[in-house]
Amino acid sequence: MTTVHGSKAKIFIDDQTGASRDMSGDTNSVTFTRTKNNPESTTFGKNTVQRIDGLRDATIDVSSIFNSGSASEVVGLMDGMYAGSLVARVQYLPGGSVSGSPIYTASMRMNNLAHNSPVDGITTVNYSMGIAAGSVTAACAV
Repeated sequence: MTTVHGSKAKIFIDDQTGASRDMSGDTNSVTFTRTKNNPESTTFGKNTVQRIDGLRDATIDVSSIFNSGSASEVVGLMDGMYAGSLVARVQYLPGGSVSGSPIYTASMRMNNLAHNSPVDGITTVNYSMGIAAGSVTAACAV
């Protein structure tokens, strides 16, 4: 895969009805993090730390601008997820729909939701979601 500009990224989140909503048009930053807790299992007599396979986790941190007209879509979906503790399918395509780009899919739950309205800047909606159940699957865009 060739180098791809970050502006090509896509993010889709299912709403309460299960319909996939494209959040990309208002999103200007995504950080997708996968972590793994590999507990130490070193025993006496070893001179190198030993680890066993551990629990996996994933989070996604998103920043969106507050556009008139589309703001109700982003904020409405996020407010509904926060208020109802809903689990949603989230799909993140860091390279957009470019052939060979990965598509990460996970069932996620809202961790936090923040609105930022600076006196000298653009109003933003920032939210973070964490894996709710299952695991993250990865596929490639065709």
